[in-house]
Amino acid sequence: MMPLTFGEVERWTGGTALQCPAERPVTGLTIDSREVGPGTLFIALPGTKTDGHAFVEQVWKAGGVALVKDDFPLQSGPQIRVNSPLKAMGQLLRSYIEAHQVTVVGVTGSVGKTSVKELSAAVLTARYQTVWSIGNYNTNIGLPLSFFRGAAGTTHFVAEMGMSAPGEILELTQIAPPQVAVISTIGPSHLERLGSMQAIQRAKGEILEGLKPDGLAVLNHDNHWVRELGEQTNHRVQWFGTFEGAAARVVSAAVAHDRTHIELVVHGQPVTVYLPWLGVHQAHNVAASLLVGVELGVSLAEARDQLEAIDAGRSRIRVIEAGQLTILEDVYNASPLSTEAALDVLASRAGRRVAVIGDMLELGQQEVPGHQQVGRYAKSRADMVLCVGERARHTYEAARAEGLAAEWAATREAALGWLTDRLAPGDVVLLKASRGMQFEWLSRQLAEWGAAQ
Repeated sequence: MMPLTFGEVERWTGGTALQCPAERPVTGLTIDSREVGPGTLFIALPGTKTDGHAFVEQVWKAGGVALVKDDFPLQSGPQIRVNSPLKAMGQLLRSYIEAHQVTVVGVTGSVGKTSVKELSAAVLTARYQTVWSIGNYNTNIGLPLSFFRGAAGTTHFVAEMGMSAPGEILELTQIAPPQVAVISTIGPSHLERLGSMQAIQRAKGEILEGLKPDGLAVLNHDNHWVRELGEQTNHRVQWFGTFEGAAARVVSAAVAHDRTHIELVVHGQPVTVYLPWLGVHQAHNVAASLLVGVELGVSLAEARDQLEAIDAGRSRIRVIEAGQLTILEDVYNASPLSTEAALDVLASRAGRRVAVIGDMLELGQQEVPGHQQVGRYAKSRADMVLCVGERARHTYEAARAEGLAAEWAATREAALGWLTDRLAPGDVVLLKASRGMQFEWLSRQLAEWGAAQ
């Protein structure tokens, strides 16, 4: 936990403290009353099913302090009363960052932002005490929760900035103002909600609006939506990609021996990274993270060493060995671009390659062509394709039209039955779908089955 007192919480949120000594240290920060212990600051937020204020008395019994709305009727326990607990949470984050001069790296993008966040954080830990967003904690709630779990002496914060509507990324930059802003890619994720690629571009571009005046934009030159933003901004820009003039130019990338070998030229210096993550698509993410590190004082050699030592488990694609079956689990989210990248990883593996591709959600008007695109792309990268879900029927039809051995299943349960009837020792199975398909269940069931064979 960051060093913080309840007096600072009161001052930075503009709240009023009751029965809460100013010098008392905060031992933790949470929105879950079950996590409260002595000295924990509990943020009472409204929820989809219940309101955090309903648990305040439980918080007091556990020794915690509640951050509550100023009209909360109970005044018999330690609390700090504010106009809006959610806004106060953001004010607390920004005030701490400013008071302690913490350097923020903001990362967004339709695909790759979590990988860039993880890689950039790894690079910065070469020299600095660094904290970064936990998992998918990329909202106005997730960023403060992630940050305050950091250690005393933290100097750098790598903040993944997600969005589902216009204005959300700009709001995140206001509570965690970035010194460096990265946009990995812009694609059709959230198209169903935002309506057009131009709207997605504007929403992702909000990170540049919130960038500090002397800040740096690290942008993907190979993505034309990102490139347009870079050409329009007044901020300093460094490009990454295959472009000859890129500050971090990707020369080559190939997967071998459970690593991705990436050759780059960064600010004119050649560097080779043997990344323990799978996928040639990681080359662009590595390039972005190297630019972040060099901008903030990490040498190329230090950055390379950190990337080569990164935990393989922090990759989005998990390799699970289950008996004589290999599972490539990539079930966090899916778009046409990320699914194609996962299929490239499958293509690099030895053995019979089986792709299990589920629905990709929130594609809007790109739903049908996006699923068809993936079906066609699978042709030279998989030996068999099983498509799961109503939307994935378009993937199935496109794959069949290409002459690929393809089947369709309506549910995860049906997919499991199909797989266990047909899989053989030595097979490699890719599981890829949007989070809403809950393919993690399929992964667990398949791993248990494989281990028992």
